[in-house]
Amino acid sequence: MKSSDILYLIIQVIAIILISPLLDGIKRIMLAKFQSRRGPADVFQTYRDIIKLFKRSETMPECGTWVFRTAPYLMFAIMATVIAVLPIMHSGSALSAAADLFLIVYLFALMRFIFGVASVDSGNPFAGIGGSREQMVALFVEPTIILSSVVVVFLAGGLTNLVEIKNFVSSPQILKVLPVFIFSGVAFLFATYVETGKKPFDVAEAEQEIQEGLLAEYAGKRLALAHGALILKQIAIVGLFITIYIPWPVVGNPFVSLVLFLIKLLVFYYFASFVEGVSTRLRIGDTRLAASGAFALAFISLILFVIGRV
Repeated sequence: MKSSDILYLIIQVIAIILISPLLDGIKRIMLAKFQSRRGPADVFQTYRDIIKLFKRSETMPECGTWVFRTAPYLMFAIMATVIAVLPIMHSGSALSAAADLFLIVYLFALMRFIFGVASVDSGNPFAGIGGSREQMVALFVEPTIILSSVVVVFLAGGLTNLVEIKNFVSSPQILKVLPVFIFSGVAFLFATYVETGKKPFDVAEAEQEIQEGLLAEYAGKRLALAHGALILKQIAIVGLFITIYIPWPVVGNPFVSLVLFLIKLLVFYYFASFVEGVSTRLRIGDTRLAASGAFALAFISLILFVIGRV
């Protein structure tokens, strides 16, 4: 275990956590521009919002248990762990076992489970509706993520470590299986967009109908941590897509790698903000239909892989 890897890992986590509100502020301004409205005062608005929430007092529902009280801390810790194991600045040798693709997928599922359980534990009916929608979206999206991940693992010769997958995708060998890789990537990209909770797939939050249901009973620092965890979740899922499908260019300098990663995030946010700005929320049935199409693409990539091996 190299001390430099541990140092870069710590820098990576701290840097992304500190920069994440700035990225969210930039995203909010881009979305406002696409919707022809004023939007936040500047890119630092999310920082001010989070600081303001930390200063406010907390209110707790009478029926809320330890699940409701600890959920924001657990969600933030889980997403920080995912950020830590992504091979952005470090080579992964310090956490080679933890930088496992399927382990990260399970951590995302754990985050969603905790979020849904906490919303039901709050006793607020709006939060319960939001929690049930969140779990329903998972039924549509997670099979696509898993199947796309399985295809990538097959292409990489059974390797599940993100560092090894990244090295394989960056090598000329990927050109031999490029059609399979593209189909898998498009399916994973769709699932990534849905996981960010943006229109037209933000059926779990539905601010206009159920007052941003899942967070309805949170206040103060727990609400700030929950918002921070959701921002980190967006960065983590997009970062996972970038690590697997867009690792180029691969550079040796860790700080340059971090800058390139942030630039790729901004590019994703730009196009995601455009889609969100021109879209209207889908119903659950429409979301299921769209997710079925993405799953079909992932399945096609698996069939193409099998045919290519025969």
